[in-house]
Amino acid sequence: MSPATGSQSSAPLVTTKPPFGCAMLLMDLFRSYLHQHRLPVTHQREAIAMALFESEHQLSVDDLAERLRERGEHVGKATIYRTLSLLVQADLARELDFSEGFKRYEHQAGEAKHDHLICTGCGKVTRFTRQALDDLQERIAAEAGFAAQSRRLKIFGLCRECQAAAASGVAQGRREAAGAQAEAAAGGGRG
Repeated sequence: MSPATGSQSSAPLVTTKPPFGCAMLLMDLFRSYLHQHRLPVTHQREAIAMALFESEHQLSVDDLAERLRERGEHVGKATIYRTLSLLVQADLARELDFSEGFKRYEHQAGEAKHDHLICTGCGKVTRFTRQALDDLQERIAAEAGFAAQSRRLKIFGLCRECQAAAASGVAQGRREAAGAQAEAAAGGGRG
C-alpha cells in the first residue's frame, strides 16, 4: 500500500542502493561467519566483501577486480572467487547467472524477494519487486501443498534505451534506403 494514497501501487519497486549502514552490518555478519567456521578474517576478504556490499549493481569477478584495483587493493581473481563462494555460503551474497558466459554476484541485505529484468542489448540488469508475483507464488505453492524456499525470475528483453536505439536505427535505415532509391531514380533519368 502506498502511504500517501492508501492504495496499492501497481508500479514495480526498483531497488538501486543498499540501505545506509547496510555494508557495515553485512561486514560484521561476514566476520562472524568466518569466526564461527574458524576461517581467517583477512584484509583481502574484507576488501572483496566490502566492495560487493557497497555496490548498487550485480558484479562479475572482473567488475570486483576492477573496483578493488581502483581502491589500490591487489587481489587475485582466485581469492575473489573463493571469497564470493564464502559469501554465498554465508547467505550474504547471491550468485546470478544471466546467460552471459559468467556469473554475477549481489549482496543480500535483508532484501525482499526481487527479480531481474536483463537487457539483451546492453546487458543492463534492473532489480524489481512486484507484490502480485509474490502473491501468485504463494497461491501456486499452497494449491500444490508446496513450501517454496526461493524463486528466481529473469525476464530477458530490451531496455528503453536499447528499444529507442533500435527504433531510431530502423528509422534511420529506412530513411537511408528511401534516399538511395530516390537518388537512383533521379540518377536513372539522366542521360
